[in-house]
Amino acid sequence: MKGFCRAISYIKRYPHAGCERLINQGKKLILFTTNYPFGTVSESFIDPEIPFLASLFKDIVIVPLNHPKDVERIERSLPDNVIVDCSLCEESRISIKTTRSILRCIFSIRFYQELAQNIHIIKKRMLKRLTIHLSEAIRVERWLIKQIENEAISIPTTVIYTYWLDSPSTGVAFAKMKHPEIKLVSRAHRFDLYENVHDPPYLPFRHFVMAQINAIFLISKHGQKYLAGKYPQYSEKCIVSRLGVIDPGFVSAQSSDGVFRIVSCSYLAPVKRIDLLIEGLREVGTLRPEERFEWTHLGYGPEAEKLKRKALTELPSNVKYKFLGYVGPGEVIEYYKHNRIDAFINVSRSEGIPVSIMEAQSCGIPVIATGVGGTSEIISQDVGFLLCENPTPQDISRAILEIADDPNRANGMKKQAKDNWQCSFNAETNYSEFANSLYHIGDGS
Repeated sequence: MKGFCRAISYIKRYPHAGCERLINQGKKLILFTTNYPFGTVSESFIDPEIPFLASLFKDIVIVPLNHPKDVERIERSLPDNVIVDCSLCEESRISIKTTRSILRCIFSIRFYQELAQNIHIIKKRMLKRLTIHLSEAIRVERWLIKQIENEAISIPTTVIYTYWLDSPSTGVAFAKMKHPEIKLVSRAHRFDLYENVHDPPYLPFRHFVMAQINAIFLISKHGQKYLAGKYPQYSEKCIVSRLGVIDPGFVSAQSSDGVFRIVSCSYLAPVKRIDLLIEGLREVGTLRPEERFEWTHLGYGPEAEKLKRKALTELPSNVKYKFLGYVGPGEVIEYYKHNRIDAFINVSRSEGIPVSIMEAQSCGIPVIATGVGGTSEIISQDVGFLLCENPTPQDISRAILEIADDPNRANGMKKQAKDNWQCSFNAETNYSEFANSLYHIGDGS
């Protein structure tokens, strides 16, 4: 079965590829994702992590929870010892939104136990979030228990890793009540970590999962401090393990034709505040009508048409713009390689530590970003500008013009940006250490 279900086709699937009987020859990793390896947007940054995991674990089974949107579908080649079990995402097509699934959830005692613990924030949105979360968690719990009972998983030699601290983590924690020797670890990023990014500020079963999980790997010190502060009794489980990107092997060129070029890269959703960025660019163009600027945005999303209209009506003629739309894996770096870029900008309302900033720094691009989440851990005055959490258009334009007005300083920022990536966000270093930590979870306990 070596290499089974590699270079996955979205048409020809192998729903039970992860169900072979395990012979105890090294450790096995079960990785729960949202839609990886089929999707390209929210989980594309798993790509550089996989080879490091595959180099240590004898077998890896990736278990995606759902199928991605059509525009995000992709085929990936995976290492020989990585296979994909599609049974959960196939089931989601059939049952996750059905009445049976909802009834299974609301007739669960866990549903009412969770409500009783959070009765002070019961709202319609909270109930919807809880129902979906619990329904998905029950699917994961049943899948995992079945795998254990069928001897497809040997608990002593298996580590279960949930990429998000979300419903799969809860489902594995449920299964751990029946099989306490299960080793469960998770990453935590942004929406799955910070309760205050949700309305109401609530994440289901958080106390329960914190009690059951072996370790949580936070992508920033800010995230570690937040989680350990909310659950001090479990602070020893909260470990910083940064994401990273691979060395692209080049440094992006600066403009030399009198045009100052700015790039942004994100999903076009309200939290990214691209409307605010447009207002900042309008301010830049208005202040310097004799100078030329170009702004390119990489990425798509539900606000695309609205933002295009805003750019068309509000940006002055000396600020040219392009929306490149959906950008596939590797295409961002290719764009940075073949185009002159003078600054990268991110004005999000909420972040963990953006991989988009890591990519920009790996290419030696100065970065302007809001000081939200763990962003202050990647941005300093040496590599760019850290804006306040809620900047004005004037704050944004001021930062852009400070870089544009001082090419020598910008040159220094380029070198410092590359050095900062090498020191703290090099995938080879970070993922090697992370894979080793996962492999030894539970050893000696």
